[in-house]
Amino acid sequence: MSMEKQSMMKIPADKTEERGHWGSRAEFVLSCVGYSVGLGNVWRFPFLAYENGGAAFLIPYIIILVLVGKPMYFMEASLGQYAQVGPLAMWSQLLPGSVGIGAAMIIISLIVAIYYNVIMAYCLYYMFNSLNPVLPWTVCNKEWGADARCYVRTSNTSLDDLQGHCIIDDLGGCMESNLQTSTEQYWEKAVLNFDHNGLQEFGDLGQFQYHLAFCLAISWFIVSLCVMKGVKSSGKVVYFTATFPYVVLLILLVQGLCLEGAIQGLRFLFVPNWSKLADISVWRAAAGQVFFSLGISWGGIIMFGSYNNFSARVHIDAHIVSAADFLTSIIASVVIFSTLGHTAYNLGVPIETVAKGGQGLAFVAYPEALAMLPGANFWCVIFFFMLFLLGLDSEFALFETALVSIYDALPRLRSKKPLVTATASFACFLLGLPCIFSRGQFVLDIMDTYGASISVMVIAVFEMVTVMWIYGVKNFCEDINVMLGFTPNYYFKICWAFCCPFLLTGILVAACVFWQLPSYGSIQYPGWAHGFGMALALVSIIQIPLWFLMVGCKKAYLGLGFWSAFSTTDEWLSKTDAKMTGSCVKKNLKLEDKPQGRFAGIFKTPKASIQSEKGNLKALDPDNNSFVSFDGNPPPYCSALKGESFKDIFGNLGMPSIEIQPPSPGPNVQQEIPKPARAPGSSNAPKPPLPPSPSPLPPPPSPFPPPPPPSLRSQSPTKGVI
Repeated sequence: MSMEKQSMMKIPADKTEERGHWGSRAEFVLSCVGYSVGLGNVWRFPFLAYENGGAAFLIPYIIILVLVGKPMYFMEASLGQYAQVGPLAMWSQLLPGSVGIGAAMIIISLIVAIYYNVIMAYCLYYMFNSLNPVLPWTVCNKEWGADARCYVRTSNTSLDDLQGHCIIDDLGGCMESNLQTSTEQYWEKAVLNFDHNGLQEFGDLGQFQYHLAFCLAISWFIVSLCVMKGVKSSGKVVYFTATFPYVVLLILLVQGLCLEGAIQGLRFLFVPNWSKLADISVWRAAAGQVFFSLGISWGGIIMFGSYNNFSARVHIDAHIVSAADFLTSIIASVVIFSTLGHTAYNLGVPIETVAKGGQGLAFVAYPEALAMLPGANFWCVIFFFMLFLLGLDSEFALFETALVSIYDALPRLRSKKPLVTATASFACFLLGLPCIFSRGQFVLDIMDTYGASISVMVIAVFEMVTVMWIYGVKNFCEDINVMLGFTPNYYFKICWAFCCPFLLTGILVAACVFWQLPSYGSIQYPGWAHGFGMALALVSIIQIPLWFLMVGCKKAYLGLGFWSAFSTTDEWLSKTDAKMTGSCVKKNLKLEDKPQGRFAGIFKTPKASIQSEKGNLKALDPDNNSFVSFDGNPPPYCSALKGESFKDIFGNLGMPSIEIQPPSPGPNVQQEIPKPARAPGSSNAPKPPLPPSPSPLPPPPSPFPPPPPPSLRSQSPTKGVI
């Protein structure tokens, strides 16, 4: 074998070794569960359900999850696994003109990673203060800013006993007469030092909160340590961070369901107000939550999939993760709404009036529920530690999505991962500081509304149109067939080709037509704040047309034509032929006869030919084709060679030979009798014997270990020793 072929074969192995792979399938599944099941389920989902009518929010959420969320999750994980690179490199290989989608994914992941860590800093602050002998939010203490409107909610408290309080303003008037629980005031005054005047002049964010800056620095330091070595470090951490939160959530679930009046909250959560379904903002909020929770169209799933083995059963993992994500959201919502129902029952008021919606609902309802448990301090520490771990898992993926794109573009930086990670973490820490001022909650809300909800919908529409309409559903299904050994069913094909693009486009267009400027409750944002939000959304969206024009102009300049930017690259098309693991090579394929088209020499073995994925492969009829993988390991759904050895077929392809014991023919299989080859134009007349040829040169050493002795080989007629 020539040196050129040897180097060609070694490139993928070296690249894989540099990028790294998951240590096991469990690491991939747990990492995906940790990424999808995060603060979006425990923090964001309940307050969106509370603001959008409870069950009226659940119905569109389930519809979008089934028709959009699950299919897109499977699609993105498959794209990453097939490409074996991060989102930016993946899009540049699939269709160069769509590389802007990958750039937009990276930018939106960074935006969310910046403010996501601010929420994790809140969790650390609550966890540290839970170590006090008395939980500070269970008392109205003037040391942290409690005023005359503060009261401690008990089972004997009613609104009639708590009327008549107000705050005296500078003019001697009553500024606000609404009462607040101690947990709500602690959140606004002790944690945020919240300014009810809202954003005023541009750049005026209020007072700097040093306690939150300290917690934010700790959070980024922990994130930096966990992702410093890529999946080799984060893949081990998720064994604890992805499983421990469920223990705490289940304990809180039992406690919440036992509260008196909890049924009132559950009725609000599960009994829909049908009139709310006509509100397009509910559908837009549900779609945004599906993307926020599962993490689709952010690039994290593509990145995680790229660390999978080429033939990993990613379709099963996608079902597991999406199901776990939905169940976690329901459990977290039951915990919160049972607590709100208990409060509404005690006060004798509708549940809609019990608490304010918004980002802080989880930091008001959860602490109040925890304070009712025996040993409340212990459970508060455990809960907020759990909440931090949930955010940590998601932060791994958000942050690593940007880092892996840097490493794929500049592979030499992989040897400097600690330095690159520390530098990027410090930069993101600085960019997150505006969110921890006394008016920083408004900044965080704008980043979440514009940067994470609007732009991700636009990216998703372009993503589906590019993959399923331009690249093609049929081509994508062929990729999955080569990788996994089966063609996706009609549910996925219909969702990919029609449901996802049309449903997302319809929601996006309707949201634009009925657009209303967002606000923080009753507090309105000034014009410059909305301008900042739109700029935040456009900085990611603009990448899609910008990179398309740049790549198209470059193609036109090289004489390839502007629209060749949407032609699949040879690098992507050659993945099937050159893949060292998981490819199937057609029987009797000669090197000189190898076609140059798409999936040259590849035959997708039907699923019916499977007997076992661990080598117990079924012998096929001689009229059918038999296959073998390049590296000697039969990939899923590819049968072992029949009647030939690996040596024969690898010799034809100019590749190293590997011994394999061919299967014995079955009762209905006719043995092929080899005929002596003759030169063209020769006759049947016997030829005079040729002179003896010189001694052949010794064969080059094989890079594979020698086969075991016959006594150690498998005795099964359908198994080969590789």
